[in-house]
Amino acid sequence: MNTVHNITWSPQIRVLPETDNLAFLNCLDDGVVAIDTASTIIFVNESACEFFGYTAIELIGRPLDVLLPVRHRDMHEAKVQRFRQSPEQRRMMRDRIGVTGLRKDGTELDAEVSISKSQLGGETVILAVVRDVTERRRVEERLRASEERLRAILRTCSDAVLLVDVSRGVVVEANSQAVSLFGSPAGRLTGTSLAVLLPDLAEACRDGLKSLAGPDGVHCALETQVRRPDGSIVPVEVSADTTELGGESVLIAFVRNISHHKLREVELIRAKEEARSASESKTRFLANVSHELRTPLNAIIGMSEMIQTGIFGEIAQAKYREYICDIHDSGLHLLDVINDILDFSRLEMAKVVVHDEALTIFDVVDNCRRTVRRLMDEGVLRWRVTIEPGFALRADGRAVRQMLLNLLSNAIKHTPAGGLVSVTAGQTPEGGIVIKVKDTGAGIPAARLKFVTEPFNLDQDISVSKQGGTGLGLSITKRLLELHGGTLRVSSVEGEGTTVRLIFPPERTLPS
Repeated sequence: MNTVHNITWSPQIRVLPETDNLAFLNCLDDGVVAIDTASTIIFVNESACEFFGYTAIELIGRPLDVLLPVRHRDMHEAKVQRFRQSPEQRRMMRDRIGVTGLRKDGTELDAEVSISKSQLGGETVILAVVRDVTERRRVEERLRASEERLRAILRTCSDAVLLVDVSRGVVVEANSQAVSLFGSPAGRLTGTSLAVLLPDLAEACRDGLKSLAGPDGVHCALETQVRRPDGSIVPVEVSADTTELGGESVLIAFVRNISHHKLREVELIRAKEEARSASESKTRFLANVSHELRTPLNAIIGMSEMIQTGIFGEIAQAKYREYICDIHDSGLHLLDVINDILDFSRLEMAKVVVHDEALTIFDVVDNCRRTVRRLMDEGVLRWRVTIEPGFALRADGRAVRQMLLNLLSNAIKHTPAGGLVSVTAGQTPEGGIVIKVKDTGAGIPAARLKFVTEPFNLDQDISVSKQGGTGLGLSITKRLLELHGGTLRVSSVEGEGTTVRLIFPPERTLPS
């Protein structure tokens, strides 16, 4: 805040009586100040007193400098003297730069001033019409700052930005990114029809953007192309909305070059196709190799069984009998591995077809129990079956048996001697069927639990690798169950055991 400077003045300074004729100026909103040839104030109207915070008595007879900041007084006095000596009779506000005034309380105000020469009592006086534009200047400054911020945003925005006059359909403003994207100087873009730059958006604009309107209004987004003057085509994504500027409807369009996105999309599709092709090649290779291996294996297993049974006579050496048993067992193990790989390959190639039939769950479970009975006996394991009556299962019998055998095989492998393997079956609250296989084995670590249904999930830290197998059993089971619309759930607690649930949907339930 500026300090008020006292200016010495004499109460004997003559005030022209003719100034009484200027009293009608009190009705003006603008302030009016009259000075004589000595730059002494001889008249002020009420608006001027209000602007500067003085009464008329406090101002009349004082020098004009009292209304000016100290730093401006000498320069202002020189301008007043030049005006007095010039032939000009008036200078209007529009022809003059603004003036800074000083209020009684020391604050400054921005003003616009018109000055003119008049004759009062035979003297030439200068009348100044003062308009307080302090608030207007503040508003203008805020608008200017806001405009600068907006222009800074437009300059730094990575998208091309177009402002379009909706009524005429032409671009009225564009940022530098638009110049780069559309390949035309800013001067050529301005005034260009939107239909030339973005035909798709121009059509939507004529429709009032209704065809592209979102649920929250007229905001729209679309993918289209920009054709540059050199003939090159650029894929773009456009986001647009309409607003009112200066009472006119304006479309604001943000246009983003998505060439690199499109290129990346093509690369991803190509990579996906290559991966799919490689996976199919791997699957075909595994299937073919599995078939080639199974033929000689069946011969090895068959011949070893013939030798074991002594169909052509007993083997004299006990060591040979031991070796032939090893050959037979190894052949069976290898055949199981190959069968798993072949089944998995067929599932990956979507060549497994479900053939539905009505299944009695007890019969399926009992059939599987007989199949694994030798393994149960060798492991010295206990067996328990609990099946609720009153329902049957509509499913592919071979697939269900394979699922159960996979689960039972895993349970037997991981359950120590004296442990329990149990199978229970019942209905879910939704009316589906759940078959549960539970063991009292070592359990699965929590960190590994979410990976157990992934194919080839073996590593050196997993006990199943020590027990043998491919790591495909649960993966095959999961995929076979999904072909039936079912869900596989595995829960386990280390040191207590594992529970696997085969959950079939309600449409698979039949009354028994």
